Amino acid sequence: MLLFITYFEISVMQTLDLHGIKHSEVEALVENFILVNERPLKIITGSSNEMKKLTHQVLKKYNFKYIYPNDFNLGELLIYD
Repeated sequence: MLLFITYFEISVMQTLDLHGIKHSEVEALVENFILVNERPLKIITGSSNEMKKLTHQVLKKYNFKYIYPNDFNLGELLIYD
C-alpha cells in the first residue's frame, strides 16, 4: 500500500511528543490521543525502545496502521488508521 502525505499535511497534523513523559503514562496518553483526534496523526517517541514498544502496543490494540516517515528517524510515527 502506498501512502502519500504531503509536507503540508505533516506540518499541520496533530502531534503527540512523548519526550519527558514517564513510561507509566504512555498508554493512557497515546490511547486518548489516537481516539480523540482525526487521522493522520504524528507521535514522536524519541529513541527509547521502551517508548516505541509501549506506543506500538496501543496502536496494535486499536488496529491503527502507522509508518515511519523516513528510514533515518525511527523515533517518529505517522498514524493513518
